[in-house]
Amino acid sequence: MADCKIIECMKRLILAAVFLLAVTLVVVAYESAPARVTDISDRAYEDAVIKLLDGAKTSIVISMYTVSLGTQGNNPMRLLLDDLLEARGRGVKVTLYLNTKFKGSEDPRGRLSKNEVLKKLETAGCVIHLLAPHRRLHDKLIIVDSRYVVDGSTNWSISALRDNYESATLIDSPGLAGVKLARLKTLELGELKKAAEDHIPIYAEDLPSKVNIPVLLVADKRYLSLMVSRSDERVMDLYLLLLALQEKTGEVEAFIDLESMALSLGLPPAWINSALRRQAIKSLKRLENNYGLVEVTFFHSKDARVRLAEIAGERFSIDGAILAGRMSAPARFYLIAKAYLEAKSENIDTIPDKELAKRFGLYSGTIDVARQELKIHHGK
Repeated sequence: MADCKIIECMKRLILAAVFLLAVTLVVVAYESAPARVTDISDRAYEDAVIKLLDGAKTSIVISMYTVSLGTQGNNPMRLLLDDLLEARGRGVKVTLYLNTKFKGSEDPRGRLSKNEVLKKLETAGCVIHLLAPHRRLHDKLIIVDSRYVVDGSTNWSISALRDNYESATLIDSPGLAGVKLARLKTLELGELKKAAEDHIPIYAEDLPSKVNIPVLLVADKRYLSLMVSRSDERVMDLYLLLLALQEKTGEVEAFIDLESMALSLGLPPAWINSALRRQAIKSLKRLENNYGLVEVTFFHSKDARVRLAEIAGERFSIDGAILAGRMSAPARFYLIAKAYLEAKSENIDTIPDKELAKRFGLYSGTIDVARQELKIHHGK
């Protein structure tokens, strides 16, 4: 028994140290980019939060002491939870951390499990974490797109939204959002309530119709063509999905769910989560260390904050559909090169394999493989 207590204490100390390290890693970004702060106290809270939820592009994370629906039909709480369902329908990842320890409540966890709206959220693929029953979560926190933070005294209840005096603040700060998200990873959880799958390939879904690509990535042989030559297919696909995410959100920095990214890269859903995470981590590290295209901070090897390196110079557009579906790295590169040459008023189909290969630093056989694959499987 004593040994178990010692081990548990050591785990808690390690967890606290990791959290402090994560805070240290993001504090520079937090301080170097002054936050934009807006007071949304009292009746301003509801409209401000609705706009945030409706505008969410990648993620919504909520950590809340109480979520009370009330008995009326279209009350403000039900409307907020409907907004979460709508966001999930757009492919936004929705995660909730919920308190389970209330004064005078005999079975709060059972009460939550019978909540019809929460069941709908689970069915839609939202992840719902219930805190350990002996710990009280007193948060009133919302984080949207790893950028916008709502913090204050406002619970999700009708009285808080319509009657009480409540202090709340909206803060536009990716740095602060990173700190808050890292803290949530340290919470002591009880059981995890989830839908059939809590991780889905969200980064490969709802891709933008057009994605802007820096010319340097294609023209410079140190980037995409080198990934093709090295058979770094997964790394290349990962970077292209990050570019699509940047196009979608307008942000150069994003908080990435590693399991969801692994699934977006086509890894088998049957794999255990740790195996999925390892492959995503491996690809992110190669993208950072071998190509210098991203800066990555990992949080407990479960999530990552990824910042895309700034690439100067001209850009050209590719069809977002090029990033969808499974194809080889040579075939995907060929389609990107085709768009690049079209932007220069050149026709890739009229350029011989050897000339095209020399131009992009590839083997002529690689170009032939790409053309044959696209002709046979994709009709292009």
